[in-house]
Amino acid sequence: MMPVKQLLASALLIASGLSMANAQAPAPQIDPNAPVYVVSYVDVQQAAKAQGMTLLKQFRSACAKEDGNLRCEAAQRLEQQNEFVILEIWRNQKSFQAHTAGSGAQLRDKLKSILASPYDERVHTGLVVPPLTPAPAARVVYVVTHVDVIPPRLGDTLPLLGPMAETNRKEAGNFRSEVYQQLAPRNNHFSLVEIWGNKRQLETHQSQARTIQFRDKLQPLMGALYDERLYKVLD
Repeated sequence: MMPVKQLLASALLIASGLSMANAQAPAPQIDPNAPVYVVSYVDVQQAAKAQGMTLLKQFRSACAKEDGNLRCEAAQRLEQQNEFVILEIWRNQKSFQAHTAGSGAQLRDKLKSILASPYDERVHTGLVVPPLTPAPAARVVYVVTHVDVIPPRLGDTLPLLGPMAETNRKEAGNFRSEVYQQLAPRNNHFSLVEIWGNKRQLETHQSQARTIQFRDKLQPLMGALYDERLYKVLD
């Protein structure tokens, strides 16, 4: 059995190594003038699905008219149809904070009695975001993926996400491929937001060798499951 002193020394070496790894990938700083990217997961009780849909559509319409809003979308999960996602982009911290204190707080208050799980809002900086374009009018498929990597491997993760998103945008049927990074202390969490023309085009993308290779490289870095969810436009 290893002596206690040797065990403690090994633990210190490991901790030092982790600190050095984290130092290679500094956390993104909050720029008050940079756009704010928000991904919110909303799960309502099955019996209240219609009520939840009405509230989210009202919120989407009101949100899009607010000062500083660059994009506001709501989508419904394809399988678990009592689950929704809200995708927002705000011009800067000031407009986002005003929204949070106003219509954002009002939505949470209205949803409170029908939620099946807590309102899960994730605030990000844009890591790989091309010039903004509106979603196509067709019945497209939204893919929202939460990626959680272990902090010591953050520096290895960043070089994988950018090229993946940029190559996705060149594929037939892709209308959007963006990567957002949460702010510290959760800067090892990411949201991947994609739009595909239909499910068949998405499945073709998923079966490509480069997509599989991306997942193969990412998997050893992750601290949780690759949480990919499919949605349709809430209408």
